[in-house]
Amino acid sequence: MLICGLGSLGQACLLRLLPFDVPLRCLDRERPDWRDPRLEDRFGDALVLGDMRLPHVLSQAGVETARAVLLLSTESTVNVEAALQVRLLNPSADLVVRSSGQLASLGALLEERLPGVAVVDPLLLTAGAVTEALRPGDQEACFRVDGQSYLVVEGKDLDRRQQRRLRQATADPARSLQVIPMGSHHHRPSDAVPATTASGRGMALRRGLGAPLRLWRHCSRLQQGGLLAFVVLMALGLALFSTGGGWRQGMFVTLSLLKGEYVDPVNVMLHPDDGIAAAAPWLIGVTLLYSLVGTLLTSALVAVILERLLRDRFGWGQPGRFRRGSRWILLAEGEELAARVADNLVRDGLHVLRIDPRPVPALQRPGLAIVPRWESALAALQPCRVEGVGLLSIDLLANLQETFQLQKIWPGARYAILSHAVEAAERLGELLGGVAVISSMDLVADAVVATAFGERVEEICRIDGANHLLVRYRIQQGDALWGLNLSRVEQGYGVTTIHLLRSGRPSPLVLPGLDLVLAAGDELLVLATLTQLRRIELGCPDPPGWRLRLQGSPREEGRFAALQSLARHLGGAPGVMAPLLDGAERVTPALDLELAEQLAVELRRQGLHCAVEAVAVGGANATEGQPP
Repeated sequence: MLICGLGSLGQACLLRLLPFDVPLRCLDRERPDWRDPRLEDRFGDALVLGDMRLPHVLSQAGVETARAVLLLSTESTVNVEAALQVRLLNPSADLVVRSSGQLASLGALLEERLPGVAVVDPLLLTAGAVTEALRPGDQEACFRVDGQSYLVVEGKDLDRRQQRRLRQATADPARSLQVIPMGSHHHRPSDAVPATTASGRGMALRRGLGAPLRLWRHCSRLQQGGLLAFVVLMALGLALFSTGGGWRQGMFVTLSLLKGEYVDPVNVMLHPDDGIAAAAPWLIGVTLLYSLVGTLLTSALVAVILERLLRDRFGWGQPGRFRRGSRWILLAEGEELAARVADNLVRDGLHVLRIDPRPVPALQRPGLAIVPRWESALAALQPCRVEGVGLLSIDLLANLQETFQLQKIWPGARYAILSHAVEAAERLGELLGGVAVISSMDLVADAVVATAFGERVEEICRIDGANHLLVRYRIQQGDALWGLNLSRVEQGYGVTTIHLLRSGRPSPLVLPGLDLVLAAGDELLVLATLTQLRRIELGCPDPPGWRLRLQGSPREEGRFAALQSLARHLGGAPGVMAPLLDGAERVTPALDLELAEQLAVELRRQGLHCAVEAVAVGGANATEGQPP
């Protein structure tokens, strides 16, 4: 592999590539400032100096024989120009091009026109980690792929329809993490009260009567005062203007006056023979006052409608104070990164306020508000509950200063600050009192290295101090995963399968069954660390460590079903499995634990005696966490 550009990202990628035992070559315009002595000892003398855009410099670095080329200069235009030159010299190498938001459209075109080119934007790849740090709730992580959202939560719940254990290399046995589709939690039967019973009707009545009270509590004091004043004016108007015509006349005159009219409603109250000369002075004064109040109400209503239309359609206007007690997340700086994080949070039903000083306002939509200055944001959020604050400037010291100031205002909020390349960012966050310090280079380096090995990284999730990459595999005949069942993929390589899209199906299978076998044309989405992805690339899975000891003969009507279960789990034709059902004690070939337990349950239903046991290796039994 050839790494061009040895800044912070290039050196972070080198550190991750050292354990993989891959031949590495380095190229940079000038000698870098080495951040780790191991890198200087290994590459200091073999470093090729020169411009990565020049053909003879690339040839000197060995680009013609490179399997993959990483173009990681901080200048996106230099990387793109170098990518074109590398493709001319080596048509088969995988190219990873570092880019920025300004060249997003050009990067997409390069990926379409040039096969084997992947354009990576470091800031946008960190959007998932920033979103997780700010999202309220007790989940460990949350990600969204192909329109389906998934949560990573602690503990296994038998009431959930679907869940899958997250496989981790250094997992705590006492702390089990589960991946579940969002919205898949079953309500317990005790929580459901039939609407036909007396208690159910009483609960529904209480909920209906309590709705206006809950709405009243969510209103601000100004809104509550205005509503009370309107009710008082209506009641007083009905009492004053009902003389001679009943309550219908009082209602008509009161509503007309509060609409801003004057002459027509007053004429309704005058006797046709007497005219205006018989009007009492109090009537003129009170109706004039009502008419003035109605004019103000009508003008305010028109102003609110126009402001809403302009803001929602064109992004014009600045929001005033939000509803008292509403929950918001504040994002400052970041531009493209903040826009991506805001989209993720709004998509999940959260309210986001962005501080964007750019002169051209972005389009706003429900759940998202944009202000140009800190003063406007603080004034708008004063009556609200702020649950998260994201400071996404690349200046770490400025982010820290703003964090310490805002913690005095909102001490209970989550705080996430962005740093460019800070080592041990997680420990630094603990030192600062639980602030999430996110190092973009630490996250992106894993994604860049995985992309260099030919994987397609969709998102990065930070779980238990490790970077988990959401990777999409397109299965082809002869691949390392082709022909394996999902249990072998999970337990052999240690990854977590999320969903499977089969050719000819319009929608993916969410948390598919572990007995499914991968075929050519399938798209498999997995959650894995960089080390686990490297094991798939090398094709070195752990062997299965369990087997099934069975005895007995199934009932005649269930014999064929038992043969099908054996064939599906062991791989083979049903007729080949017949010797296992001859009544004697038999032992199956090695299986993964989940498949062995699932097969045991199916065979017990057919009347066989089954026991799952570990395969003995060297006199010791293998365990679930340590397969032989």
